[in-house]
Amino acid sequence: MATYYVDGSITSASGSGSGTLGDPWVKTDDLIQYAFVQIAAGAGAGSAGDTIVVLDGTLTNTARLDPTAWSAGSGSNTQPLWIKAVDPQVIIDWDCGGTEFIVYPYNAVKLAGFRFYNFTDGGTGYYPFRMYRYNSFINCVFDGYAMQHHGLLSLSIYSAVIGCKFINDNRYNNTASQIGYAVQMSTGVFKGNYFETTTTAGSPYYNFAHGGVHVVDNVFYNTIYYNNGYCVPTQGSRFSNNTFYADTVTKMPCIYNPTSYENGNIIDNNYFEGWSEAVRTSTNRMCLEWVTGNKGYDNTTMFGSNLVEHNTTLYDVNDAYFENEMLSESGLIDPANKDFRPTSNLIARGFNTLGNVVPNGSLNVKPVVGAVNGEVSPKRIRDIY
Repeated sequence: MATYYVDGSITSASGSGSGTLGDPWVKTDDLIQYAFVQIAAGAGAGSAGDTIVVLDGTLTNTARLDPTAWSAGSGSNTQPLWIKAVDPQVIIDWDCGGTEFIVYPYNAVKLAGFRFYNFTDGGTGYYPFRMYRYNSFINCVFDGYAMQHHGLLSLSIYSAVIGCKFINDNRYNNTASQIGYAVQMSTGVFKGNYFETTTTAGSPYYNFAHGGVHVVDNVFYNTIYYNNGYCVPTQGSRFSNNTFYADTVTKMPCIYNPTSYENGNIIDNNYFEGWSEAVRTSTNRMCLEWVTGNKGYDNTTMFGSNLVEHNTTLYDVNDAYFENEMLSESGLIDPANKDFRPTSNLIARGFNTLGNVVPNGSLNVKPVVGAVNGEVSPKRIRDIY
C-alpha cells in the first residue's frame, strides 16, 4: 500500500512528476488515469490498495476512468483504491468530460471531496456513475447542471454514500417509458446527504430505490411529481431520521411499498411534509415490519388504507414518543426556503429505544425527529459576575 500525489493546477500535455508530495504527478487532462498508469509502471498496486491524493486544481476527464490500468481484474474489498482531496472539506472540481465516470464493473473505488459535473450516460441508457461492489462516495457533490443523463448513481452491493450533495437534477427520458433513478442502491448505507430533485425532463417512475440499505439522517427536497411514489424500498431496508419535504402542486406518496417487496422494512423517526401519503403500500401483507415515531404535516394522510395497525405492520405503540402523528403546523423552520432545522414540534419528540424491546433488537434512535439535530438551550437565569 502506498500514497501518491497529483496536482490538477499545473499544465502538462503529456504528464510529468514522480508522484511524491514534493513532486506530484501533473497532467492537463486525464490526470487520475495518468496516475493509474504510473503506479502500475512502478511498484504496482499494493496488495492492500493505494491512495491518490489530489492537492489542488481541477480534474478533467476526456474518457471514462479505467482502473484496470492500475490493477488488473475488477478490484476487491481487500484491495480498495482511494482517490481523495487533500482536505475533503475543500471540494475539488472534477469535469467528467461529457461521458460516464468509470468503466463497469470495477469494484472498491472510494472517492472523497469532489464536485462531479459534466457527466452523462453516453447514450447507453445506463447511469453516469454505474458501479458495483465496495464503492464509497464521501463528502462529494453531484451537480447535474451541464448535461442531461438517464439516471445518476447506481451502486450494487456493500457501498456507502455519506455526506454528499445532489443538486441540479438533469435526468431525461431516454426511452419511451421512464427516466432512471437518481439513486439506486442495495446492501449499504446512505447517510447524512442532501438530496434535491427538481428535474422536469421526463416522467420518473421512482426517484430513489434500494434494498437492504440503511437510509439515515438525509434531507430529501423535491419539487416534481412522481407517478407511483418518490422512493421505493425493496427488502430489508430501514429509513431512520430522514426529512422528506415536497413542494409540488399535485401530491404523491413518499415511501411506496409495492406488492412484490414485502420483507421487513423499518421506517422510524422520519418527518414528512407535503405528500399524499407518507407511507403507502399496495398489499395487506407484512410489507413493513416496524413503522413508528414518524411525524408529518400537510400530508393528505400519514398512511395508505392498506397500512392498518396490527394487520400489515406493527406501529403506534402505546407511548407518546413512538406514536406516528400528523402535526397541526410545520415541524421545520422554513422548508420552502430550504431551512430544514426542526421546530419544537420535532425536538425531543422522537424516541431512543435503548432498553426497550422492539423488532430486530434495540434500535437506539436519536430523539429528534427528522434529519437535522435541534439544539435546546438551557434557560438563562442571570449573569454571574
